[in-house]
Amino acid sequence: MTAQALYLGIDIGGTNIKSGLVDKSGQITNQDKRKTPQNLPDLKLAIIDIVNQAYAQMGDQLKGVGFSAPGQVVSETGVVHVGGAIPFIDGLNFKHFIKENFGLPAAAINDGKAAAQAELWKGHLTDVENGLVLLLGTGVGGGIVLNGQLHQGSHFQAGELSYMYASSNDMTTENAMGRRGSAVIFVNKSRELLGLAPGDGEEVFQVLEKGTNPEVTALFDQYCQDIVYIVHTLQISLDLDRVVLGGGISAQPLVLKGVQDKYDALRRDVPWFNDSFESVEIGLCKYGSEANLIGAVYQLLIEE
Repeated sequence: MTAQALYLGIDIGGTNIKSGLVDKSGQITNQDKRKTPQNLPDLKLAIIDIVNQAYAQMGDQLKGVGFSAPGQVVSETGVVHVGGAIPFIDGLNFKHFIKENFGLPAAAINDGKAAAQAELWKGHLTDVENGLVLLLGTGVGGGIVLNGQLHQGSHFQAGELSYMYASSNDMTTENAMGRRGSAVIFVNKSRELLGLAPGDGEEVFQVLEKGTNPEVTALFDQYCQDIVYIVHTLQISLDLDRVVLGGGISAQPLVLKGVQDKYDALRRDVPWFNDSFESVEIGLCKYGSEANLIGAVYQLLIEE
């Protein structure tokens, strides 16, 4: 009996490197994570160690490695340009690195686009022609699906929604969606208003549930409005069927409700939009922290 082929997904983030083994049906096992080294030589050593561990567990069942990373990732070559939160990976060729060290095939894809690949393959975009993944985190990541396929763009930069501006009259960093739509900035500002030390969003959403702080409620309303601005702009540009939200903050039920309420209000209050455009579905991503691992492996399977 032939042993099942397995593929190693590696997601390189600014804080952690995540890894996991994915089979051809999209099932993931053996997930792990470690701190991301802060220089290229140590990062390369960490990658080698992760692959060696996978080899020790799976032997010849391991058939390839799929990478997810921030920045402009040219999937055709496997090279990263401008490594986003990890600038020292600029110029790293993931395909060559794995081939030279292990003789295995490899693929590389931007992290936002990896999440979209996962949703397109086995998640909540499997049945749509045109869709969008919105990842709400430090910035706003995007993955665009057009005609049933991931659209990376001719320069592999499609979906860099953090660089969208809310107004042509104020094209400053503060008015970019990477800040206005930043879940991290929203939570930090809310905690300041509540007199809380830096931390996660749990206490913020407890206050929002109770409705006891008008300032925090107003801040959240504006946050949801900014996300709807992105949805609206992409909908009228790309004729989207469905938008799915991801990122840690999307686990809070108030986020989907807040965005849906603002979108419904836009359609209600702007007759030309309601009359001229179909309503887009807004939902949640199927996958959470494992999305980039699954999507990176799917990119490898597509290229095989």
